[in-house]
Amino acid sequence: MSYMVHIPRRSILVSIASIAAGLAVAACGSGRSSKLAYHASGMPLWQGNALQLFDDNIDASAVGLSIEGPSPRFDRLLRERAQTADVVARVKVSTVTVETAGDEQRYRLGVQVGQPTLAKARIDDRTFELVIRSDSRAFAVARAFDARQRNMTFVAFITRFASPDGEPEVHWHLSADTREVADAVKEAVALGELAGS
Repeated sequence: MSYMVHIPRRSILVSIASIAAGLAVAACGSGRSSKLAYHASGMPLWQGNALQLFDDNIDASAVGLSIEGPSPRFDRLLRERAQTADVVARVKVSTVTVETAGDEQRYRLGVQVGQPTLAKARIDDRTFELVIRSDSRAFAVARAFDARQRNMTFVAFITRFASPDGEPEVHWHLSADTREVADAVKEAVALGELAGS
């Protein structure tokens, strides 16, 4: 004798949605990416995947030069930055200085971290000096805007790395200070926390 069991269609759809959500969370990875290599000091090394994540660059959209590109919500690099950076926050540029040595120029942006941060900070620093070297992709942006960068705001992803001699050095990425970017960061952080729990 055979029996038929009736499972409501809604239950099947909920189960499928739950499985899909679980797979999506697992794909996002945990809070500290295993793709980063670490120095004996415990700080990550600025090499491999870290060079792409914390590339000392400013998104063109952050200064109004371009509005094209992937939606922040679906930007894999933004998600990884949000889940691995020491500080993820809105920052305001407080100082802009230019250094010249021979043919070499570099910009130094003094930034102030806004409160509250967009993710729990792993270090206590609230001011940073972001260096833009002449071989950086951000150099053209810095030169075009020069002192006008003062008082600009960005969403910053900042991490301390170990230099070759083990001393800490800061590398970063600046994105547009928009609600869309902030919401994407918060979503990425929440997914990372769920995957790590």
